[in-house]
Amino acid sequence: MKVPWISKERIALKATDLIKNFQALAGYRVKPPIPVEDIIERVLGLRLLYEDLEKVFGSKDVLGATYVESGVICINERLFEHSSEGRLVFTCAHEVGHWILHRRYVDVEETHNSKDGTIVCSLKNAKAPIEWQADYFAACLLMPEKEIRDAFQEVCGPELFVINKVRNAVEGEYRSAEPFVEQWPFIAAAMCEAGGFSNVSKQAMIIRLQDLGLLINKTTTRMNWEALCSNV
Repeated sequence: MKVPWISKERIALKATDLIKNFQALAGYRVKPPIPVEDIIERVLGLRLLYEDLEKVFGSKDVLGATYVESGVICINERLFEHSSEGRLVFTCAHEVGHWILHRRYVDVEETHNSKDGTIVCSLKNAKAPIEWQADYFAACLLMPEKEIRDAFQEVCGPELFVINKVRNAVEGEYRSAEPFVEQWPFIAAAMCEAGGFSNVSKQAMIIRLQDLGLLINKTTTRMNWEALCSNV
């Protein structure tokens, strides 16, 4: 599905507005962990279901689907078996992003990932603009900027956390090191604890910290997610 460009600032604002709407309904200030399931059902008035989407859509890489016409968000029940709470909750928040940002475009055109008023989210389309926008919305919803910055101040202090290249002891040259396995998982875990982000994965936390410019990777090393997720 083709969707218009939306700035990060606008996406973040929509996520903030949704939290404010929940606060007004609940009557108290909402802090992490953000109750995504309650937001789906109480604020948006949608039904949240868990089904075997592999059987429904005949594909193993479908994580969630938003049924716009019927007002249903459906999550692949297999995430309970094979994934962490963080991935499950992020998928819920991702589908909320589709509802907030994209439901108005579903009936405009029929595309490969929209059928009968449904937005289907699969791993093969992860880099598409519509999926990036929903991912960013989910990050902003689960990890509000103010709460992230407050937790970072507590964990790391006023200085940014920078991963630099290290000098090779033998050749005397600067080489990229693998910084993530030894340092970043601990920072992410500390952030989740300090800020109350108990339903957020370390992977999502690190991406959010980088996006906000709080963690800076000056090496050319790409993130080793398998190694990252096996630590801490």
